[in-house]
Amino acid sequence: MKIRTMRHLIMGLLTGTGVFHLLVAFLNAAPGLGLPLAGFGFLFVVIGFFVRNDTNDGSKSHSRNAIIAAIAACSAGLILGGRAYFTNGHPPALILMFAIDIAVIVLGVMWLLKVAAKRRR
Repeated sequence: MKIRTMRHLIMGLLTGTGVFHLLVAFLNAAPGLGLPLAGFGFLFVVIGFFVRNDTNDGSKSHSRNAIIAAIAACSAGLILGGRAYFTNGHPPALILMFAIDIAVIVLGVMWLLKVAAKRRR
């Protein structure tokens, strides 16, 4: 998979899961999960915006810092959401959110490895 394709896929997944988090937070959140879901939803949409190619985030690749932030946010979402899911079991939509988080983490690591390999050439 091309570097650009991975970045666009990460951007789409982050934006999609951000909107999904916001929808679940406002429509179907278990008590106590609405605010954290809304916070993560907003965070994912913002990071998804900064993953774009033309965003100058101070890194040589223009997206590296945003990709690292996406990996960190998705990892935190998995840990905190997983704890909430195993404690409360609500809402069932968290399983799909976990799958998207895992996909973003895997794509982000692949993107970082490909950019590093391209830079070494």
